[in-house]
Amino acid sequence: MQKQVTGLGCAFALAIASPAAWAAEPEPKITTQSTSQTTGSTPAITQTEEITVLEDLPYVPTSSSIVTKLPVPLDRTPFNVGVVGDRLLAEQGAWTLGDALIDVSGVSVEAGAGVFDFFVLRGFDSLSSGLVLTDGAPEPEVTFYPLFNVERVEVFKGPAGFLYGSNPLSGAVNIVRRQPEPGRFGRVALEGGSFGTAAGEVDWNGGRDDGSLGFRLNATYRRTDGYREGKDGKLTAINPALTWRPSDRSSLTLNAEVGASDFQPDAGLPLIGGELPPVSRDTAYESDRDRSEQDVRRFQADYQVQLTSTLGVRNKTYYRDLDWASDGTLLFGAFPNGFGGFVVARALLLLDDRQRLFGNQLELTYTGTAAGMDHRLVAGLEVSRADDEFTLGFAQLPLTDLVHPSPATGPLFVAPQGAGDARSRVVAPYVIDHVTLSPRWQALAGVRFDDIDFEDDATRTKRDDGEWSPMLGLVFAPAPELSVYASAAQSFAPASARVSGERKPERSRQVELGVRRSWAGGRVRTTTSVYQLERENIAIPDDNGFTQQAGDQRARGVELELLAQPRPGLAVVGSYAYTDSELTRFAELVQTPSPPFVAVFDRSGNQSAFAPKHLARAWVSQRLGRGLRLGAGLRYVGARFTAEDNAVELDDVLLLDAGVGYDLDAWGISLDLDNLTDEEYETRAFGSSSVLPAAPFAARLRLERRF
Repeated sequence: MQKQVTGLGCAFALAIASPAAWAAEPEPKITTQSTSQTTGSTPAITQTEEITVLEDLPYVPTSSSIVTKLPVPLDRTPFNVGVVGDRLLAEQGAWTLGDALIDVSGVSVEAGAGVFDFFVLRGFDSLSSGLVLTDGAPEPEVTFYPLFNVERVEVFKGPAGFLYGSNPLSGAVNIVRRQPEPGRFGRVALEGGSFGTAAGEVDWNGGRDDGSLGFRLNATYRRTDGYREGKDGKLTAINPALTWRPSDRSSLTLNAEVGASDFQPDAGLPLIGGELPPVSRDTAYESDRDRSEQDVRRFQADYQVQLTSTLGVRNKTYYRDLDWASDGTLLFGAFPNGFGGFVVARALLLLDDRQRLFGNQLELTYTGTAAGMDHRLVAGLEVSRADDEFTLGFAQLPLTDLVHPSPATGPLFVAPQGAGDARSRVVAPYVIDHVTLSPRWQALAGVRFDDIDFEDDATRTKRDDGEWSPMLGLVFAPAPELSVYASAAQSFAPASARVSGERKPERSRQVELGVRRSWAGGRVRTTTSVYQLERENIAIPDDNGFTQQAGDQRARGVELELLAQPRPGLAVVGSYAYTDSELTRFAELVQTPSPPFVAVFDRSGNQSAFAPKHLARAWVSQRLGRGLRLGAGLRYVGARFTAEDNAVELDDVLLLDAGVGYDLDAWGISLDLDNLTDEEYETRAFGSSSVLPAAPFAARLRLERRF
C-alpha cells in the first residue's frame, strides 16, 4: 500500500504532549445578578441568579475517581491516568467514545466495522483486554457509546482488576454521566453536516436551589447517510436522572438510560496481495441482509450516607441489558477469475446476542487518621450475575466482481456455527487505601478476590474460578512542583469456555514508573511514564474456535504528556506515546485452501495487531474574547498491522482538525472541521483480508440555545 505520510513521528513528538495533570484548579467565576420587584404593599422580593462561566473551569480535570473510587489528585496517583473533560469534548465536537479516547496518550482508536467502539490501549485491544464502565458499573460488551449525556471520560491504563474484577487486563474506561444539580438550566442544540448528518440534543436540569431534589434529562437523536455509500444509520437515546437528598448527609440518585441504534456494518474493501484494489473508495461488497441493531438499557441506583465525619456507606445497584442483532459480510480477499479480472470471496456472519448484567456494590468509606497517617479507604463487596445467550451462524455468499459487485440477494443457506447460554455469578470483596505516609510520601494499595461460578448449558461447561488481583503504588514528592511514582498491578480473566484441554486464567502484569513536573508557576505541567505490560495464556482461535492457550504478549512503552496555559484563554494539550507491543509466544493454527490441511504458524516476535509504535496528539485552544474561540489539532497515527501474521500494514497518517465557536448571550454557534486536508487512509475492517477507508473531510455546524 502506498505510503502517505512518512518520517513525521520524531518531529511531531517534540511539539506535543497530553492531558495528564493541571495546576491547582481555579475556582469557577460566579457572576451574581440581583433583581427586585415590589407589588403594592408587598415587600420587595430579591431573586439571585448564579451563572457559572465555563471558560474559567479547568481545561482538563485535575482529579479522577477511577483508581480509588474517591476523588484523588492526578499528581498524587501512582498511575498515568487519562481524563477528558466536557470542555475538551465540546470544543472537538466529540460524540462517541472513540472521539474522546484520541485525547488520551497510548490509546489508538480504530473502526469497529462502523457499528461499535474499538480501541487499543498500550498495545492490547479493547475486545479481549479492556473494560468499559458507566458511572463505575461495568458494561457487558464494548458496543457503541454516544456522549450526549457525558461529563467526562476517565481512562486507567494497566491491569484494573484490583477494583473492577476480571477482564480489564490492559485498562478500564469509565464514562461519567451528567447528574442533577441545584437550580434550573438547560440547552437545546441542533446539528447538521456532511454526508446527510442531522442531530438534535436536549439537556434540561430542574432542581431545588437547596439541592434537596433534582431532575435532569438528556436526550439525543442522530441520523446520517454515512461517508461510504449505503452505510446509513440512526441513533436515539434518552437518559432521565433523579437525585433526592433527604439530608445534608445522604443522597439517592436514580438513572435510567435507553438507547437504540441501527447502522449498516461496513465490510470495507478487499485486499489483493496486501494492497488496495483499483476501485472507488465507495465500492460496497455487502449483502442486502447486512444490519446492526443494538438496543441498550441501563438502570442504576446510587445511595450514599455519611454516618460520621470519617465513616460513610455507599451502595450501587446496576442493571445492563444489551440486545444485539448483527449480520455482517466478511471479505476473504480478491482473487483472479481466469479472464483478466478479479472476484471477491465473501461470507455472511449472523449473530443474535442478548446480554444481561445485574449487580450490587456495597462499600464502606473511611477518611481520617489512623496510626499517625491519613487514610482514604474504600472496602467493598460486589455481587453480580451476567447472562449471555447467543447464536452464531455462517452463510456462504456467491463470488462477486471486484469492480461491479452485486449485493447477493435471494435466500441463503445458513449453517449454525455456535451457540451459548452462559451464566456467571461473581462474589468479590475488595479494599483500596490511599495513605499519606508523610508530607512527601504517599502509598496506594488495593486487592480484590473474585469468586466466579460459571456454567454454559450450550457447551455443558461448568467451572469455578477464584483469583486475587493486587496493586501497590508509591508517590514521592520532594517538592510541591515535582512528584515521582512507581506502581505494580496484576489482573486476570477466566479462560474461554471454548478452550479445549486444561483451562488456565489469562493473566496480565504491569510495572510503571513516572515523573510529574510543573513549570512556570503551575501554568505548564508535564508527565513522563515508562511501563511494561505482559499478558499470558492467550486463547488463540482456529477454524473451530478457541482450541488452545498458546499465546503470550508483552508491551513496553514511553508516554510523554504536557498541559499548558501560558496565558489566559490559551490552552495546549498533547501527547506522544511509543509502544512496542510484541507477541512473545504465539502459535496459530491456519487452514490452507490448496492443498487443504491445517498448518501451525509461529507468530512469536511479531508486532501485535493494530498497535502502532508511534502515536501523537496536540490540540490548541484560544479564546479571543467577546465570545469567540478557535481550536485546532494534529493527530499522528503510526503504521500498524491488521493481523498477528503481520502480512498487511496500514500506512501512517497525519490528520488535521479545527473548530471555531461564537457565543452571544444565550446563543452559541460552532463549526467543526474534521480531516481538514482530506487525507485518504485506512483503518480496521471486519477481518484481516480487508480494510476500511476512513472518513474524508467533513464539516458540522451546531446551533445551541441555553436557558
